[in-house]
Amino acid sequence: MRFKDIIGQRTLINQLTRIIDDGKVSHAQLFVGDMGYGTFALALAYIQYLNCQNRQHYTIDNPDTQLAADSCGECPSCKKINALMHTDLHIIFPNTTTKRVEKNPSSADFYNEFREYFTANKGYCSMDGWFRYLNVEEKQGIINVRDGNSLIRELSLKTYESKYKTAIVWLPEKMNLETANKLLKTIEEPSENTLILLVSEEREQLLSTIISRTQPINIRRIDNASLAAHLVKEHPDLPGETIEKIASAAEGNYLIAKEYISQSEQQKKFAELFVNWMRKLFKLDIASLSKMVDQISNLGREQQKQFLQYVLDVMRACLLKNLTGKESPYILSFGDEKFANAFPNMITIRNIEKIEKDINESIFNISRNAYDKITFMALSFAISKSLKNR
Repeated sequence: MRFKDIIGQRTLINQLTRIIDDGKVSHAQLFVGDMGYGTFALALAYIQYLNCQNRQHYTIDNPDTQLAADSCGECPSCKKINALMHTDLHIIFPNTTTKRVEKNPSSADFYNEFREYFTANKGYCSMDGWFRYLNVEEKQGIINVRDGNSLIRELSLKTYESKYKTAIVWLPEKMNLETANKLLKTIEEPSENTLILLVSEEREQLLSTIISRTQPINIRRIDNASLAAHLVKEHPDLPGETIEKIASAAEGNYLIAKEYISQSEQQKKFAELFVNWMRKLFKLDIASLSKMVDQISNLGREQQKQFLQYVLDVMRACLLKNLTGKESPYILSFGDEKFANAFPNMITIRNIEKIEKDINESIFNISRNAYDKITFMALSFAISKSLKNR
């Protein structure tokens, strides 16, 4: 991972390369920030630059990348670190049991999968994404004592091919107490030429003793311009205005921006259904509304409940936009700019509570096998009345 591959963060990157060039590398550092800001990617790029055999320096900041320096990306060290295959790089991360690993899981058991996940996502990894990749998203992952013991053992050995032996503890807040206590002494007094990077999203969940023994590096959100420019390169088919709205709505988080863009086909279908339904409610043409209710009823009960949950999320997103001006993936998915601009104004503090109550009651009634057409027709009238009482 080279610094030029990181989205934005140029000021911070130039500070990091200067620290390394000046020989002021702290042995234990805490990179803190949402993973969508590039926190894990930055940590790996930092290690790659540290061990690069041919660091690149620019007399004037590179006009293409705005960087003062970067790793070469071509030396053996760079290539191995980029592939997460360097003998002096060790990574531990949250893991759990799976069909393949039924007991006593460890990071080593899933290292190949983690490399694949990391590569597919270009270093922008998340806990949810990682567990979806393993198909175990319903489970809670931890960094267990087996991982802690393994890391302590590896860091006690001499380096094989680099000056520094490096370790990344990804999401250290997922360490159980025994693991955290075991690693504490290693973090406090590592062997010579050892660098330990804790890459965290939730600093407050770490032991205070660990926090006090690390140098904090705070990763801030990606600026909108850099995020939008990157999204344009990835999605040249999307209109520039849509990209700008997504970058703004994502609040500097690349992973959230990706979610906004990759709306599921079901959500697109729900969005179209919702827009058509709301338009029928405004007109209150009973014949047209009845046909609309028939269309919703044809979804089947499970999809009906999913659709109503989507409607509930839309209403909350509309209230948020009405109050703060903040866009959301639900509003962006309407595919109708005129409706997206007008409808949120219909949801206010005065009617949101009643709308939420009616939708939740409808979800409950459908779960209890109530007649769906009657349920949706009653809900249609209730929402129509609430929209007029804004």
